[in-house]
Amino acid sequence: MRLLHFTCDGIFSPVLDSQVLTPLRLLGDRCPEMKRGLLVLTSVRHKGKPQTAEREAYVRSAVPGADIHLRYRPPLAVPMERRIWSGRLREVVAEFGEGSDEPIIVHCRGEGTAAAAAHLKRRDTQLRVVLDLRGASSDEIALRWPLGWWFRRQYAAGSGKAFAGADGINAVSRALLEHYRRQGLLRPDVPTTVVGCCVDTKRFSYDPEVRSARRAELGLEGKFVVCYCGAVSHWQRPDALAAAFAAVRAGMPDARFLVITREPDAFRPHLARAGVDPADVLFRAAAHHEVSGYLNAADVALLLRDDTVTNRVAAPVKFAEYLRAGLPVILTPYIGDYGDFTRTHDVGRLVEMPLEPQRVVAVARDLRGRLEREGDAFRRRCSDAAAEHLSWEGQIGRLLSMYESVAGV
Repeated sequence: MRLLHFTCDGIFSPVLDSQVLTPLRLLGDRCPEMKRGLLVLTSVRHKGKPQTAEREAYVRSAVPGADIHLRYRPPLAVPMERRIWSGRLREVVAEFGEGSDEPIIVHCRGEGTAAAAAHLKRRDTQLRVVLDLRGASSDEIALRWPLGWWFRRQYAAGSGKAFAGADGINAVSRALLEHYRRQGLLRPDVPTTVVGCCVDTKRFSYDPEVRSARRAELGLEGKFVVCYCGAVSHWQRPDALAAAFAAVRAGMPDARFLVITREPDAFRPHLARAGVDPADVLFRAAAHHEVSGYLNAADVALLLRDDTVTNRVAAPVKFAEYLRAGLPVILTPYIGDYGDFTRTHDVGRLVEMPLEPQRVVAVARDLRGRLEREGDAFRRRCSDAAAEHLSWEGQIGRLLSMYESVAGV
């Protein structure tokens, strides 16, 4: 088979490493005969920056044996976007498919790239389009009129083309697949599968020695450490995260908050409004390969989202990364399939929004009690659940089966 992964997220996207490069590398390990390629559309504003060349060199080294192609794109949702992206894809396909009439599977990350691939497929019969659904795209647009109207219009048009031209569909959650099935967009003749945002078990793991060393380094020995890792966008609810820690700190004087983010200044006002003492908070910025070590230093993690369509179909990778690092998770029940997963595998506790401080303290005490009684056994339970059910090693076979079905192998 020949597989070309097509993404418009940009070469600096934080999910490129974990959700694109990792599965491509694993596919090469498992199927060395497969020809693999990657086409990344990056915003034109990064053209000529020294960091772009450095990042491209890293990407090439991260996926040995794959053909890496970087092309630039104009700002999102410009007129003729689908044709522009299709032109970029055509250039790469001409090189990637040279010398063979066998099918080329184009794994499209999101409806926009799938719509562009479907446009090209009309005259290139070699192409097989796999639409990789990452979320409810139109519901994620928070822009107001008129930009909001324009983006939703463009996304709706692109989604229609993407679903119509797809030969196979993957969704990050069962909830997302059902969301589009209710909308009547899934054709019964198109194979589907569910592979979410998986964790890289080579980068993320639980290690008691790493935990002990990192806690000593951070001055967290003897403390109950609550952790959050990620950006400080509005849908991450930094205000709720701050309020949750404030409640835990009020009930447990030895609690500390470890925040792994590149945006500490955006988080501090929320902590101040929640009445959190800055001395109880540690901020750390970390590269992706460094995150696991910091997570090991914590005791529990927070993942709080509102009850919206966007969140109900989501699959944030931080859930799997938390668990793999040995952290039980305090989360809201409406985050894709993760509420059911937490109940089934007993790897955390659920809280509702808006938060009730007493409930937050109660579940934190409950998890703390289990950690004190079970220690490494509970942490390894969380880590093993992620490795078995939420890792690329465990899930890559599903994508392979999809590719084989689409290619007619």
